[in-house]
Amino acid sequence: MPLLANVNLLKLSRRTPRRPALAQVGTVRQSRYVTQAADCVQQGGPGREWSDKPPVVASYVLVKLCEQYCMVALLENMPEGYCSVGSGQLLNHRAPVVIGAEVTFTVRCTEARGSYSKWEVVVEDSHGVVGDGWMAFAVVHKADFEARRIAPKHAAVIPTQPRQEPVSQ
Repeated sequence: MPLLANVNLLKLSRRTPRRPALAQVGTVRQSRYVTQAADCVQQGGPGREWSDKPPVVASYVLVKLCEQYCMVALLENMPEGYCSVGSGQLLNHRAPVVIGAEVTFTVRCTEARGSYSKWEVVVEDSHGVVGDGWMAFAVVHKADFEARRIAPKHAAVIPTQPRQEPVSQ
């Protein structure tokens, strides 16, 4: 490796605080949740693309709850000043979930290296598996992440630009 590259790596390592240890592979957490009216797909938005659906739990609610339970597991060993950010996800929504159902979320750490972790997720109701897949996260130093990854994007946003709403047919 050229000397200049070594110097640049040394500079970068001095600016970035040490990363914390993540959850260990094999860590398993299970949580129960009773679905509510606000979780209904019909509450997703104002257009027919939302309102013209059966009254079942929206897929995005299951994704959110899967992420939440993985992040809670990551918080157990999270040092002050750090947080987790999502880096990937796949959730197969295999069956409908009715409003009022008790749903069990099982999350299991399948990979943990450096700041990265990947979690297998399984969602079940009283009739069986309704969802499965994986969620991936990176643990970051929050202030450093905001300064290097968020601030430049905020600076590029034009505040007078009107918000664009999706067109509903």
